[in-house]
Amino acid sequence: MAKHITLDDLNAWTFDQRQTFYRNGLARFDNAEAVRLVEMLVASGLPFRHGKEIAHGDREMKALEAIVSSPYNEKLLLEAAASGKPPLGAIEPLMVEGLGEDYRADNGATIAAGYLIARRLYALGFEKGNGQKMPDGSVAKTAATFRKKRA
Repeated sequence: MAKHITLDDLNAWTFDQRQTFYRNGLARFDNAEAVRLVEMLVASGLPFRHGKEIAHGDREMKALEAIVSSPYNEKLLLEAAASGKPPLGAIEPLMVEGLGEDYRADNGATIAAGYLIARRLYALGFEKGNGQKMPDGSVAKTAATFRKKRA
């Protein structure tokens, strides 16, 4: 059984441990608990990044959050999920349009986008499915699929 991570644990960790935890949490958003742990780290106010990668609170992250949380874009996410396609594929063109050169893999924007989509869909009662190759021309190479949780 995995150890339950607390705020005290985060306080005891080194900067490098928190940075690794944050990166892994964004990249491996396996379930709502993983999302909760990343949110706990961000809310703690503890340092966890050097500044090269986008993170919660940054202008780029706020722009991605606005795109993911838009009611119109939620419809696109839900349609993609229902058809078994990665929801990121449905809205990534909007992210590219909104962020321009700031939407790229090397600064963590593609990973952050996947994380934000997962957070949104978990809140709507979905669970993560398999990863799939993104459409040709996409910035992200692969992205997760989602399915509605069974009752």
